[in-house]
Order: sequence, then C-alpha cells, then structure tokens
Amino acid sequence: MTADLNPAMAWDRLAAPERAGDVAQRTPLRVEALRELSVDELLVRDDDIPAAGGATLFWLEGREGGWTAWAASVDGDRATPWLVHATRLRLERTDPALGTLLPAGAAEATTTAGEPRQLEPMPRSLACICRERSVEAVYRSADEGWSTVEEVKRRTGVAFGECQGRRCVPAIAARLDQGADDRGARITPRPPLVPVPASVLAAFVDR
Repeated sequence: MTADLNPAMAWDRLAAPERAGDVAQRTPLRVEALRELSVDELLVRDDDIPAAGGATLFWLEGREGGWTAWAASVDGDRATPWLVHATRLRLERTDPALGTLLPAGAAEATTTAGEPRQLEPMPRSLACICRERSVEAVYRSADEGWSTVEEVKRRTGVAFGECQGRRCVPAIAARLDQGADDRGARITPRPPLVPVPASVLAAFVDR
C-alpha cells in the first residue's frame, strides 16, 4: 500500500473502540462539539479531509455555490465531528464508492487525481470479511438452490456487516456466475458512505 494512504479502509476508520465486559460498565464514546470549517477547495484524499485534521468523509452534498462535507475522526474513546464548506471539490485516490454517491452532474464540477484506491484483497477462504462468512458457506448455499446474491445474503448473512456489501458482493456474484451488469450483482450505495456511530451523527442534527 502507498505510504501516504490510511492503512485502514474508509469504512473501518470511524469504528468505536472495542469495549469488552458488561455493557452497562462500558465507557461511551465522547463526542466533541461540532467543528465547522470553510475552505476554497475541499480536498478529499483517500476518503479523508486533510484540512479537517484528517477526518474521514462520510457524506458529501453539492449545494448552490459549493459543497458541504460531513466528516469525523475517532481517536480512542474521543470523536470529533466536522462540517466543511467549500466552493470547489478535489478528489485524490478515493474509494470508488464515493463517485457513485456524488450528486448528478457533480463529476463535471469536480477535479480528480490519481487512480481510485483499490479495495483490500478478499482472503481466499472468506466470502464476507465483516461477518466472517466462509466461501464454503456460499458454495453450500448455491448447491442447496440459493443461486443469487440476494438469496445467499439471506441464507448466510453475508453483506450485512459494516461495509454493507461493498467488499464482498462483487466477489460473491462472480462465484455465483452472475454478470457484472446483473442488478443483483451490485449494491446501491446509500448515505452515509461509511458506518458512523449514532452518537457522532447526533452532532449534526439540524445542520
């Protein structure tokens, strides 16, 4: 991996730290006050916003005269939410899913640089990293007559984890011999771009 890329994929960066033991005794995530920033050009590099302390972008909206980005960072048990306003947008080596979430016509008003970041390779034995479902489970389901991605999802629980199928659905579709143009062989991204703790989202209420 390129040295200046975040070692974690975007959908893993805002995960709250593991807190073992009795749920009632776990320390909640401490969310700081929402920070706002205005810049001429919003640079999103590897799905993070350098001007906002490297906060990870989880939603982007084109508004009249510019852009508004929702982002956050999690460090230990402390979360920092950001709202960034800009007149221009520049994307560098971002998650390919980000492009599918941009508003209609946004591509013409966006500067892009570098190839999209490649998804992490799927371990040969796993069909779903998030839910730790094996390839064997997918093949076994197919043998039992569950022959589409949607059917296998419901039979095995694949694609219901944190990334909501971004990592595994194309690979599962390929194993089931579904074509790339088959509607069931691809996902329909919806906001947020990456999983965000509810306590962080609450900081953006009424914004």
